[in-house]
Amino acid sequence: MIKRWLKQKISEHYPDSGFDVLTPPDDKMGDYSVNLAFVLAEKNGTSPAEEGKGVVEKFSADREFTDRFGSIELVNPGFVNFKLSDDFLRDSIKDVFAMGGEFGNSDMGKGVKVNLEFVSANPTGPLTVGNARAASYGDTLGNILKKAAYVVGKEYYINDVGVQVKKLAESIKLRILELKGEKAEFGEDLYQGEYIKDIAKDFLDKGIPEEKIMAEAVKAMTEKAKDTMSAMGINFDEWFAESRLHEGGEVKAAFEELVSKGHVVEEEGAKWLKMNKDQKAVLIKSDGSTTYLMNDIAYTKNKFERGFDKAINIWGADHHGDVHRLKEGIKILGYNPDRLVILLHQLVSIKEKGEFQKMSKRAGRFVLLDDLLSEVGKDAIRFFFLTRD
Repeated sequence: MIKRWLKQKISEHYPDSGFDVLTPPDDKMGDYSVNLAFVLAEKNGTSPAEEGKGVVEKFSADREFTDRFGSIELVNPGFVNFKLSDDFLRDSIKDVFAMGGEFGNSDMGKGVKVNLEFVSANPTGPLTVGNARAASYGDTLGNILKKAAYVVGKEYYINDVGVQVKKLAESIKLRILELKGEKAEFGEDLYQGEYIKDIAKDFLDKGIPEEKIMAEAVKAMTEKAKDTMSAMGINFDEWFAESRLHEGGEVKAAFEELVSKGHVVEEEGAKWLKMNKDQKAVLIKSDGSTTYLMNDIAYTKNKFERGFDKAINIWGADHHGDVHRLKEGIKILGYNPDRLVILLHQLVSIKEKGEFQKMSKRAGRFVLLDDLLSEVGKDAIRFFFLTRD
């Protein structure tokens, strides 16, 4: 608001000058810095120092400026720096309270529909402390976008198709066998956490038939995630199941469109997306199953077909290699890749006995987000993660 006011007022005195209002790298230099003196020096054939002196004198004698700025100074090699006065800042606090929830509103994104997808953890276990970072980041970003008049749809993507949910179901079945007194061999690639035993006992008590275990497990994990997110103060507008894309034929249709555009090649029994002469990525494995990339291409297409102007995905930094591939995929389908924004955040580690431990649902080594919520509460958690770059 002040930056815009400063730009407008200086422009009234120096029309068509094409200057910039900048934020100094060090707050000791002031709150705003203007390169107007360089523009005037080039235009008039003088020095920035000479022009800057005149700019400072003009605005230092202007009540509109002195009411807002405690100091207006010329610094080498010719920048004019403005520092807000303490009185102005104190008076501004009154305006903040007077405006209440309206403070900070803008119409910058008026009418622009944004799909904001975040957290989207596999439904193979309860949400952990690691999910708290994306939750804090995504929900706060959504709130900021809403303040700027964007129409925001907060979305959670449920990966209820593929190898991991099959392993979840297999893990539960084996635990049920154990509860029945039978011997069960657990492979290292199955889920070992105590929560698997709890689900197995619950399913055994309810008499859930074997063929429904996978669907019921995903349903149970999703409901648990909803409760945890609600405790974090987050309410998603949409819980979108990946199975919808497959059942509705959208994944198949997106793949066929890529084929029709000449960007799919077959090698070693797998189908690859050919992005350019040197780059390609697997879309369909040799066993016929689709990859995350293929599903994500269809999912992003679905978002745009639902009427969203922009899609923002918040991913962990371990997915950085997928950013370029996904943007290339939707570009081939005819969408402007700039409509997709992917924001990456660093992963969360837990320090135990002086050593950092990587969390793993499969190995049963993690700290539940619910436990942290019960210890310190959502406000402290969100604040902590938002203060970390």
